[in-house]
Amino acid sequence: MVLTPICNHLQASKNDLQVCLIYPGNSFSGFSSLAISNIYSTLNKIEGICCDIGFINHTESYFLEKPFNKFDILMFSITYEEHLLEVIKALEEWGIPSERKKRNSNFPLIFGGGIGIYYNPAPFFPIFDVIYLGEGEERLEEAFSNLPGKDKQKIKEIFDSFDNILIPEDYSFKYEKERVIEITGNRKRIFRSKEYPQRLSCSCFIVEETAFSNMGLIEINRGCIEKCRFCVASAMGLPYREKSIEILKKEIESLSEHTNTIGLIGTAVTDYSKLDKLYEILKGFNLKASFASLKANTSSDIVFKIIAESNQKTVTIAPETGSEIKRFALNKKVKDETFFHFCEKAFEAGVENLKLYFLTGIPEESSEDIEKIAVLTNKFREIALKYWKARKKTGKITVSVNPLIPKPFTPMQWYGMPKKSDIERRLRKIRTSILKIPNTNFNSENTKSAIFQAIISRGDERIGKAAIKMVKEKISFRKALREENLNMETLYTREREKDELFPWDLVESGIKREYLRNEYEKIFKGKVSPKCFNGCKICGLC
Repeated sequence: MVLTPICNHLQASKNDLQVCLIYPGNSFSGFSSLAISNIYSTLNKIEGICCDIGFINHTESYFLEKPFNKFDILMFSITYEEHLLEVIKALEEWGIPSERKKRNSNFPLIFGGGIGIYYNPAPFFPIFDVIYLGEGEERLEEAFSNLPGKDKQKIKEIFDSFDNILIPEDYSFKYEKERVIEITGNRKRIFRSKEYPQRLSCSCFIVEETAFSNMGLIEINRGCIEKCRFCVASAMGLPYREKSIEILKKEIESLSEHTNTIGLIGTAVTDYSKLDKLYEILKGFNLKASFASLKANTSSDIVFKIIAESNQKTVTIAPETGSEIKRFALNKKVKDETFFHFCEKAFEAGVENLKLYFLTGIPEESSEDIEKIAVLTNKFREIALKYWKARKKTGKITVSVNPLIPKPFTPMQWYGMPKKSDIERRLRKIRTSILKIPNTNFNSENTKSAIFQAIISRGDERIGKAAIKMVKEKISFRKALREENLNMETLYTREREKDELFPWDLVESGIKREYLRNEYEKIFKGKVSPKCFNGCKICGLC
């Protein structure tokens, strides 16, 4: 492992407040998380705080080799809904009660943050003592810089004074069957920087055995101008912001001493307005670059230069639907021809393999819409085939089809998903059609996992209680929900009422509810909305 000099690294002193930042997965994925690097560096910058790193498949912290139950604060970075279960399992295995109400001051304070929790923290209420809402950097540094020693009650009081940090014990819910009918407690707001934080924030660690082997990661922008109606990453990242080219140059210069490849990270990397200057900087340091995923409607030829010069053999794009009409209804305003043109240019740049992402279970999806996924895939293969034949080398097209999962603070938050049997029928039909196409692989998310995500994403604190029962009593999720008087199918298939109170309404996102409702209704009318631009005042964030 290389510890990059641009990062503030752990230096432990006896009287420091001992914090361990936990990634709810293994080190292979965790060391590839730029969020982990950023928070680790931010906290170790603060005098009086020592921040180590941990992973749930370990019993001790990574650097200090200290048992997790001996820390003052365990800070979980939540990215996905499934992390709810991972946190519960880890705490129980480390000898820490996963139920918040069963812990006393002898146990670490359990702190949660990350995009997987801040758009709807309610299911995590039975577990966490403290929940941070929004982006890190300056606000997180400010909160931890004010902590008064190791008194956990006083620490909670300091955290609670911040308008983007909530203390779950201060909230209560009233229910009527699956619905929340009352929330008691002060609303807290999601913190968003109005501009991209102009500070050094790239990889702290360059590790061989990770998802991005020996690669230095740099985030270049946040948010996305497209505003696809199903995408929570886009909604939570609004408004669109960019890191300055001057900061990027400093980060690239620092990382160039330890790696020859830079991973460019962002919700919409190819939207970066100074991509030509970024390309020149990379060339100046003789570095290759890699894109995690690409937008097919990019207008920059720089993208294809980077692909060619970096010898990138696989690119990923997301048509989302085989039907152009359905794609536009989801506000993904990219025509089939645009995807084909992108594919041509990518293969011209030396690409050999293509990954395609699609959704199923979208509103008013027909059998014909499902069949069009295979039709579109076959057209991509026809483009690839020309290049495979010319090179006498055959690549692969990998098609990934997953159920659309409705998320809070997106227009889809009202949507009732199809039943499990219907989702599985659709996936079987798509799989059969795809596997008839030569040189094509098919994969999809496990339907049970998708439903679990859907229930957590729009759930309340009863979902967290059920998850704890599921882990501790080793019972099915369905049975655990039933013991909370909840019906599993109703939770994910129920169409929400227009003015219904949501569990996540205790959070102030800044996004207007009427805007989201109008966007939802446009799906069924097939209407599109304009891209995000600064000062438009449409969604409420500008």
